[in-house]
Amino acid sequence: MHRRTIADDFARKGAFVKMENRLNELNVSYQVGDISDADFADLEAILKDSSEARTLFHRPSRIDTGLRQETATPAEAAQTAASEKKIISPIFRPLMWVAAAVAVAMMAGMISTQAAKPKIIADLVSAENASWESSLPTEPGSPLSKGYMKLTEGIGTIRFRSGAEIMLEAPAKLTMKSAMKAKLFAGAAVMNVPESAIGFELETPQGRVIDHGTSFAVNVTNGDNQSDFEVIEGEISVYLPSTGEEVRLKELESASIIDETLSVHEGALPEKDAAVTPARTLRIGTKGRSHSVIRANKEKWLHPDLLTVKRKREPIPHERRSFFAFDISGINWEQVDTARIRLNQVPSGIGFATRLPKISFVGLYGLTNSAKSEWDQDSTWETGPSMEDGVKLGALEIPRSEQRGSRILENDTLLEFLKAHKEGTVTFIIEREVSPIDGSVPSLVHAFASDLHPEVSGPALEITLKE
Repeated sequence: MHRRTIADDFARKGAFVKMENRLNELNVSYQVGDISDADFADLEAILKDSSEARTLFHRPSRIDTGLRQETATPAEAAQTAASEKKIISPIFRPLMWVAAAVAVAMMAGMISTQAAKPKIIADLVSAENASWESSLPTEPGSPLSKGYMKLTEGIGTIRFRSGAEIMLEAPAKLTMKSAMKAKLFAGAAVMNVPESAIGFELETPQGRVIDHGTSFAVNVTNGDNQSDFEVIEGEISVYLPSTGEEVRLKELESASIIDETLSVHEGALPEKDAAVTPARTLRIGTKGRSHSVIRANKEKWLHPDLLTVKRKREPIPHERRSFFAFDISGINWEQVDTARIRLNQVPSGIGFATRLPKISFVGLYGLTNSAKSEWDQDSTWETGPSMEDGVKLGALEIPRSEQRGSRILENDTLLEFLKAHKEGTVTFIIEREVSPIDGSVPSLVHAFASDLHPEVSGPALEITLKE
């Protein structure tokens, strides 16, 4: 009540302070009005009761005091200093009146800002090996406002403030609209809805489901063209907006919406037939024909499970390169659409990744020197093929922070090289490009799985055929 009365009095009485000098440059003009003792008592009450008001009041007071001292005569400065010893001096009542009004306005702005903050409608309860793409927080325990979340890996659980809980299975896309409404654009989810959230609505691209206190499963598949609903416990209502059709499902009942058609099933959802499509990709392995070599022939530092590469600006005894071969005879290259080489990177356990640049490049070369085509498992650094014996087909880009993952080279240069050597076996060489970081600390040895690796498949040539 005090704040509203003072603000109204301030507007009515026009109690402004005229601040000359610098404030005049800003074209701000104030007029001093008479302030009654009652009004002044109200101001003191506000400052006494509110620490925020005191903080906001103090700021313009200091500005005014500084301006006065800067332009005051010696006598005025002495008077100002004496008045500052008082807690509230009548000399500064006009200033305080303005400061109080400023404080009220700023506090109102703070309240408005707080009101503008996004409303929290849910919490991210847990994330099991989850990876998200979202502008909303993705740490477990984070409060969530309205927004879009995409789960690319793992399982994530979101609990709405209404009590409804949704468990998402990757890949899934969800928009949260309120504490009682969400939309699943793609993926699978299981919802548990307590009594506090009866009436929760979950939309899909084809329809929507209204919960009547239950747990149910939803799956959006086939490029968002199909929505499946299955009641685990309780009841739900499924709506088809395009026709206005509605069905009510109980435990051990399910329904599907496909192509604007709503179908009800007794029991669980029927299993879908596996899609049968003609094989369009040929995958060719090395059949054990892969090998690594090391400078100075220190073979004891090599491992048959790994194809390793390492290179520095100055030759060093443990530089490495690798090569492998594919038999591509018998392929009808007129029917080939694309070709790519896939290498699966694995940790070598040798050296420090921090001694590499942020991005390293491993060059891939096609062997053209026929004199080196008969290499075998006894080949050495000197006798085995190197990049000087072939043509560069491209490079694999590898961040130093990653030591696992598939590395793929696919381009027209590779395809043309294969077509030019289609009659038999083709050999490829991989060498790491020179690292710009030198020093005594050993840098990481990049490694890729060979056919002997116990967990990851070796080099593969993947050929896609035309339709």
